[in-house]
Amino acid sequence: MSSAVFPQPVNKAGLEDMADLILHHYDISPYAEKIRLAFGLKGLAWRSVIQPMVLPKPDLMPLSGGFRRTPVLQVGADIYCDTLCIAMELDRRCPDPPLLPQEGRGFDAMLATWAERVLMWPTARYVTGMNREVLSEGFFRDRSAMRGHAPPDMEKVAADLPHQEGQLRLMLDWVEDLLADAGSGLAARTPRLADFALYQRLWWLQALDGKAAPVLTGYPRIAGWMGRIAAIGHGRRSELTPAAALRIAAESEPEPVVSTGAPGDIPPGRRVRVATEDFALDPVEGETVHATPTKITIRREDPNTGPIHVHFPRLGYEVTAL
Repeated sequence: MSSAVFPQPVNKAGLEDMADLILHHYDISPYAEKIRLAFGLKGLAWRSVIQPMVLPKPDLMPLSGGFRRTPVLQVGADIYCDTLCIAMELDRRCPDPPLLPQEGRGFDAMLATWAERVLMWPTARYVTGMNREVLSEGFFRDRSAMRGHAPPDMEKVAADLPHQEGQLRLMLDWVEDLLADAGSGLAARTPRLADFALYQRLWWLQALDGKAAPVLTGYPRIAGWMGRIAAIGHGRRSELTPAAALRIAAESEPEPVVSTGAPGDIPPGRRVRVATEDFALDPVEGETVHATPTKITIRREDPNTGPIHVHFPRLGYEVTAL
């Protein structure tokens, strides 16, 4: 097993004061853990706004325009939805070390996609099933409605646990093997967003009361790798109220959009609807500010915030002209 120790934040003099970075999240969100680790890797200070795990989210919707997922990054009157979009923006503001390096981007894209679209399901079902007595009925109703399903039968959830554990162990074997493969570089390289995408699914197994954590026993390479990732930390966090975050948005102006990349397929000024392709289909509507093949920015207004720019990645999102 590799004895590599991941590097400390690049900013050797101390954490970089980027306190204008506001993360809307909740503490046991696995996807938010990706971005908290990104702050740690880059050595950033940031402000934390805790949002509810389930709807309603009255202090988030005026910012996101209806996008319900967390985390969401706020910088003044600019709102970045989806961890991919957040990573792009963090790399733009603080490029070293990169979360999305060009080298190895094909492997990274496939690893992250597999972790969050395949490994995601047995980890989610196993953790929620094992913790069904800890999580509220409202949680299960919310997540079912988000996917267009009826609330689950808890007896069926319990009966399904052995199947989910079997599926999970098959995939954990693959991860253990990947960490043993020096050619993958995963065990020794400086972490990036793809590493955090894989980590957050395994971290989720340890969440809540840790009832699902024993499934990780017997995977020494996974344990060592997770320990090194966790040691990166979350940078310097300070708390901010949701009301204060809304006030910051209302008192700010959206930043000018820096035009980079190939020309987009949607001209500025077009009224569009942006929605995810998988679940939580709550669409966000606005006027296109700038679009490229990788990202789209729309302008919208809310009585609580005034004009804001909401940014999305193109991967995994459908954009419809209205």
